[in-house]
Amino acid sequence: MSIFDNLQFPKIIYEVESKYNGKIYIVQIGDTRKIRVDNTNQSISHFSPLCKNLVWGKVAQVLKDNEPDLKNVMILGLGGATMQHLIAQAYPGIKILSVEIDPVMVDIAKKFFDLDLIQNHKIIVDDAMRVVVEPEKYEIAEYSFQALVVDIYVGERYPDLGKSGNFIAALKRLVVPGGLIIFNRIYWEHHQDEVNAFIEYISENLNDVKNLVIAGYTNSDNVLIFGRT
Repeated sequence: MSIFDNLQFPKIIYEVESKYNGKIYIVQIGDTRKIRVDNTNQSISHFSPLCKNLVWGKVAQVLKDNEPDLKNVMILGLGGATMQHLIAQAYPGIKILSVEIDPVMVDIAKKFFDLDLIQNHKIIVDDAMRVVVEPEKYEIAEYSFQALVVDIYVGERYPDLGKSGNFIAALKRLVVPGGLIIFNRIYWEHHQDEVNAFIEYISENLNDVKNLVIAGYTNSDNVLIFGRT
């Protein structure tokens, strides 16, 4: 028997072109699937044992540590719904509102990542910037969420508007006073100066700001920045 007999190699099982994300690949290794955009893992199967130590599991853990009685949450960004699955598992009965600009990504989440199994989950397919600035158009009341997660990447690119004062102010109007806002930022070396400046900016706009650097298994280091309104 060769030492290579039991190795499982990545295989692209689906690829599609998206207006927003460009080329999207679904990669399968054994039973685990990943979404890759710009050579970045956007999502991983929610049942993978890797999840708890990567960014999606760490977001769920930050929520549990800081909002143990969470009843509702807004998540900007869907991908393959890894984060939504893990949060729903951590908080049975929680209401989740996700915003995703890319309908192709929603279709992928349904076909390959069990999206429809998440209970009490509503998705708005639109630009997150527009939704948070004009929530009334989407029947979203101000100060209605206990927590809000910002995960609005296209590959490794973070939108410029996501760093603007208007965007941050709009987020604060959606969360109850004292509620939690979490930002996920990629923390690769060529992003670190920009992200460090972003952390300083968030520290001026939220209370009790903390950050958590998450080491990836490959090139996927992230930092979670979180604080209260």
